[in-house]
Order: sequence, then C-alpha cells, then structure tokens
Amino acid sequence: MKVLFVEGKNPEPLRRLARQHPYPYRLLYRAEQELYLLEVWAYDPELEAKAVGLEGFRSWSFELMEEGQRHP
Repeated sequence: MKVLFVEGKNPEPLRRLARQHPYPYRLLYRAEQELYLLEVWAYDPELEAKAVGLEGFRSWSFELMEEGQRHP
C-alpha cells in the first residue's frame, strides 16, 4: 500500500485535495512551524499527480512496509 504526504503552510488546498477523493486521510499541524501535513493512504496515481501539481507544496510517497502495534 502506498502512503502520500503533502506538506505546506495553507491547510485549505490540502483539505480540498483530500475531500475530492474517497481515500482515508489525516491532516496534521505543527504550530511551531505553522506547517500542515496531509497523509493519505491507499490512493490512486491521479491523487499523487494532483498533489505534485500544488504550487508551494512538497509531496512524497512511500510504500508501506510494516505496520506495528503498541506493546504494553
């Protein structure tokens, strides 16, 4: 499964991008840097192409290798 990350200073383009598609996502915020990070799981190539086209944003995609659980 692929995971897409898109980083930028404005949350609205990230929200619009995520809400156009039916994939699970999370929008994270780091107040110290005024930075937003969109995380999208199990998406299709069309979404990644749109993310790359967002001006002023950076994006990365990764292949999920392992998913763990917290141990007590």
